[in-house]
Amino acid sequence: MTLPEKVGQMLQLDAKEGVAHLVEDLHVGSILHAAPERIGQAMDLAAASRLGIPLLVGEDCIHGHSFWSGATIYPTQLAMAASWDPLLVERVARATAVEVSTTGVHWTFSPVLCIARDLRWGRVGETFGEDPHLLGELASAMVRGYQGEGLTDRTAVLACAKHFAGYSETQGGRDASEADLSRRKLRSWFLPPFERVAREGCRTFMIGYQSIDGVPVTLNQWLLREVLRDEWGWTGTLVTDWDNVGRLVREQRVCADDTEAAARAVRAGNDLVMTTPQFFAGAQRAVARGLLTEAEIDAAVRRILTLKFELGLFEDPRRPDPARQATDIGTADHAALNLDIARRGLVLLTNDGTLPLLDAATADPSGRAVPEADTPARRVAVIGPNADAVDAQLGDWAGASGQADWLPDGHPRHLTETVLDGLRAVAPADWSITHAPGARIAEFAPDPNGPLLPDGQPAPEIVVPA
Repeated sequence: MTLPEKVGQMLQLDAKEGVAHLVEDLHVGSILHAAPERIGQAMDLAAASRLGIPLLVGEDCIHGHSFWSGATIYPTQLAMAASWDPLLVERVARATAVEVSTTGVHWTFSPVLCIARDLRWGRVGETFGEDPHLLGELASAMVRGYQGEGLTDRTAVLACAKHFAGYSETQGGRDASEADLSRRKLRSWFLPPFERVAREGCRTFMIGYQSIDGVPVTLNQWLLREVLRDEWGWTGTLVTDWDNVGRLVREQRVCADDTEAAARAVRAGNDLVMTTPQFFAGAQRAVARGLLTEAEIDAAVRRILTLKFELGLFEDPRRPDPARQATDIGTADHAALNLDIARRGLVLLTNDGTLPLLDAATADPSGRAVPEADTPARRVAVIGPNADAVDAQLGDWAGASGQADWLPDGHPRHLTETVLDGLRAVAPADWSITHAPGARIAEFAPDPNGPLLPDGQPAPEIVVPA
């Protein structure tokens, strides 16, 4: 392999703008956020390249194949945690893998092993909660479900434990900020769940955005090498989170330029670099200037290629399979499983006597409640915008949350039943169900500074509270 081909294998780039440049010019080893039709195109280009190394396709399938129209979308991790049932969570991950694997996606960036200790942090809903033991057990169950009987099984997908480590321990709830963590606190709270899934066989870890004691985790050799690889004996593949290596220069400002950032990131132990296209030239300059050796590049590429061999991609690149999609996505069995875990995860916080709305009833053939004779009709007010909000109902990383440009309007409305839909569908025919949104939680507005950050990365949308 030439040096550009090796460096390209270390790149995982966003495929929203097309795949030809990524595969033909940058020799990327992995893509993410690829529209369904682009996955097959990218695989064709990789197969026709000089070396024919297969692509690794990743996606944020956090609680179901949430960016595929008609797929089963399960409750978020926090809701699943309320079931306290690892076997049920494992079944959800297994069903998710079956659906995901039909679409040409090999790798889900799940489970989330962050510990929720500050409710001001905006990603609490993605976690399994605050208990490290419960978190480790449920995350291990998801790893078993995703990876199935073995990675060569065509229904298996790679699990990815994230965000290693301590990412959720923010200051004041500010995302991706400095985490005030001692090594004792890390070992007591934050590392045990990751060690648990490492021993369960999770083959990939994703690195957090934050700094600890002023050092970005992307550069934390104690965590990435001494603990993860030397102490635990983990041999898997490390992937950065979104543009972590670019952030070293433009946000955390610990590296002078992309060349230094590439060199330090590789030497710290990173293997795959997510969505930092500047890494391609930066790593090659680092080798030319003596900041990085080609042997250090080789070590990372060796782990990436090993992962692809473990998946059997050289023999079968696992292209999208329309026949399996027709039979395996959104099945009745998966819908029943979805209902089961949704029911098991319900938590009643307050009951002032309003519930149950009906003490006793039978159901007509359509499922509508039929109360006992002489039961007076009721008027029910459903208050709040989330009662009839599909995006809120589906949760994070689903539909119109921004990652999938091929679902600009989110999932088809008729496939999602909101709380209001459900109440109206089952309430007795003579009841009145009225909805009042009451308020708008957030209003999305264009960024006055334009859609891109100075480094060319897409800027996050500005949310203006209503």
